[in-house]
Amino acid sequence: MRRFDLEPWLKAIPKYRITEMNMVPMMVVLLLTSNHPLVTPSTFSTIKYSWSGAAPLDKSLQAWFKAMLPKDTPFNQVWGMSETSCVASMLYYPGQDESGSVGPVVPNCDVKLVDEAGRDVTAVGVKGELCIRGPIIVNKYHKNEEANRASWDDDGYFWTGDVAYFGPDEGEGRPIFIIDRKKELIKVRGFQVAPAELEAVIVHHPEVTDAAVVGVQNSHGDSEVPRAYVVRRPGSSLTEEDVRKYSSEKLAKYKSLDGGVRFVDAIPKNASGKILKNLLREQAKKEMGAKL
Repeated sequence: MRRFDLEPWLKAIPKYRITEMNMVPMMVVLLLTSNHPLVTPSTFSTIKYSWSGAAPLDKSLQAWFKAMLPKDTPFNQVWGMSETSCVASMLYYPGQDESGSVGPVVPNCDVKLVDEAGRDVTAVGVKGELCIRGPIIVNKYHKNEEANRASWDDDGYFWTGDVAYFGPDEGEGRPIFIIDRKKELIKVRGFQVAPAELEAVIVHHPEVTDAAVVGVQNSHGDSEVPRAYVVRRPGSSLTEEDVRKYSSEKLAKYKSLDGGVRFVDAIPKNASGKILKNLLREQAKKEMGAKL
């Protein structure tokens, strides 16, 4: 397939007896919301191993899709970026993870977390920016010394821009939990809110087929608040208040969609399925005037 197309993809799995399946979160969301008759455990009965990468996948979505796979078939998350050349953290087969982590760092690489003050974070469950060094990391950016100075420290660690925390080491290395890109986190009255968590809640609504969340300024201009862009199922009469009520029942109060809910025909994404949040922020600026 030259590009992902749901029905041919679903038909190809049993036809060619596919055993390994690499995915991105957008594919899992589409499977959940499509109501396609082929989204059944029998379609995935030949799968021996599967993983998701490119962006954080909420563990509730991970658990939903894992239930579609044969018993004991791993469906894990992995992490990497262009600058790491390939996958940089993962749990190797036949290991299984249902906690939402992206596994430990791959062999021959080192990782650390750094807080806002530049101090190393070593405690379990404490968030910081993920930094990595090792032979798979690019040496530098071509003809961009400013970016090089900002992205590498004196110890050779590359600062990824991803916010993460470590879980307890249970014998296979410290598992890494990716929260979101640092620039994507919504700062609500001293709290940091990960859009991916809110998006995962919204797409579980039976009348929603896709969603994205960005931060916008509140009416006082002293804090950000979450704003959702939602794609309704065709024929749905879902309202903004319905979405807000549904999400508020499942989230802490400071994660409420106080920036509003807007319905759109589609969520803008790149070729790998990553949501183009910059386009949504620009759209929000136009909708809200010069408040952002």
